[in-house]
Amino acid sequence: MRLRRGWILAAALTGAAAGAAAAEPAGCADLADRLETLTGYRIAAPVAGSQGGWCVFDRAVLTARGAPEIAAERLRLRGAVATDVIDLALEAGGVRLAPGLGQRDLDPILRETLRLQVADLAFMATAGPEGLAVRGGRLRLSGGTVVEVEADVAGAGLSAGSLLPGRLTWARLDWRNDGRLFRPVMESWGESLVDGADGGAAVDAARLALRQIARNLPGSLFQGEGQDRLEDALAALPQGRGRLALEFRSTRGIGAAQVAMAALSGDPLGPEALARLFAGAEMTVDWQPGLAP
Repeated sequence: MRLRRGWILAAALTGAAAGAAAAEPAGCADLADRLETLTGYRIAAPVAGSQGGWCVFDRAVLTARGAPEIAAERLRLRGAVATDVIDLALEAGGVRLAPGLGQRDLDPILRETLRLQVADLAFMATAGPEGLAVRGGRLRLSGGTVVEVEADVAGAGLSAGSLLPGRLTWARLDWRNDGRLFRPVMESWGESLVDGADGGAAVDAARLALRQIARNLPGSLFQGEGQDRLEDALAALPQGRGRLALEFRSTRGIGAAQVAMAALSGDPLGPEALARLFAGAEMTVDWQPGLAP
């Protein structure tokens, strides 16, 4: 079931009140270890100092095995430990991607998607008895795209491994599309769907596939005109500028086990498999075209 709002608020206040008696502020080395446990990325930079309870790393480089290298002009971590509650907050500015160790270049799709892009990133993750709560997730790209995410994952903790048995019970997405970011991704996917398709034809194939998947979603999942708004958003991809707002709720939650069951069906993206996957869930969708991000 969805994490109780009272617990989430208490956890957030615990993380913010580093000096409160109920919480002990975590050391910078411990925070760096938490980040590595959660994301797999290790900070290759000394601590520059502390500021307002934050551990500050200047010109930090983050590395992970088999993954692109992340360079941040500014990186700040903060966290605290209270009874049964652990949290980690991150703020990073001037973020760029580069080939990781042993990689000659970035993945072509990633390279084209993020060409000349500089990012700012922030989030706060709180792990407690009921699961993991992510708040204030925000990715802002210099090209204009902004993605904001919040979520509750029941049964998960502050580590990548604990996410596998977790179940998504609530999520909120606010995405402001700059009209350019997703074209390389859609081109690549469309080329894999239709032999010989490239350029605009590949984009059209990917858009058609996305719209068909949206039509296969159960009507009971959507509140109001949500399914129509989702269809409008997908029809505008990739060049359509606008703002997509989505909120998802599920009492039982959706986790890896439910996704695996759907994947094993004869038609994993067909109406029957998606109806089972999203049984009892609700989603609201709003699409506002033409708004500058």
